[in-house]
Amino acid sequence: MNFKNLIAVFVFAALATTISAQSNYQIGITAGANQSSLKSDLFNTSSGRLNAAIGCTFVVGINDFFELNQEIAFVQKGAKAQAVYFRPEAQPEQLTYDYYYNTFEAGLFAGIKPFRSVPVTFQAGGFLGTHFHNMDRSQTEVYVGDYHSLNNATQAVDLNDAFAGVDMGPAFGISAGTGQVRVNARYYLGTRNLYNNLDFVEEGHTITTNSFRLSISYFLK
Repeated sequence: MNFKNLIAVFVFAALATTISAQSNYQIGITAGANQSSLKSDLFNTSSGRLNAAIGCTFVVGINDFFELNQEIAFVQKGAKAQAVYFRPEAQPEQLTYDYYYNTFEAGLFAGIKPFRSVPVTFQAGGFLGTHFHNMDRSQTEVYVGDYHSLNNATQAVDLNDAFAGVDMGPAFGISAGTGQVRVNARYYLGTRNLYNNLDFVEEGHTITTNSFRLSISYFLK
């Protein structure tokens, strides 16, 4: 081990010891509602998906003004996409197609509490989600992409597998409360192009996610 590595190990050990000595820990459960949506050049959304989020949360308070908050949750996400059914010698019939999926999501947030006497913490960080879905593949006559021409449209089912993969991005919000109960409000912005999860499709399109989550955390100690 060279001198620089030895110094780095020493600094890390000293920092870990300091944090351990000065910090306090909380672990608990969290549950709430998640309003999600999708953004794509291939379809317009008629509505997002409002559904449940449930998981566990772990908070390390470094001092009276700074903390780290990790959260792992199961979340149901997605949106209703505008779609069409092309009818011979008639105007396309307007429909919707549900791009609904589930995700196990891990988030890590740094929290700053500006005032010791006010139980409000501002949070910023990021998330990583692993998606899976069980979407119906039988609606093969429903199309997105081009709502006027079948020649340029895309079968809605061809995009299903975009929602089986990994998503990630920044997240920020606010947490309020003291003791064993907190209320959290956060915004999650997915920056990964989910369209890249697909094989054998035309390149150059995008599908991204975003969601707003309101939850309550109950700490066991």
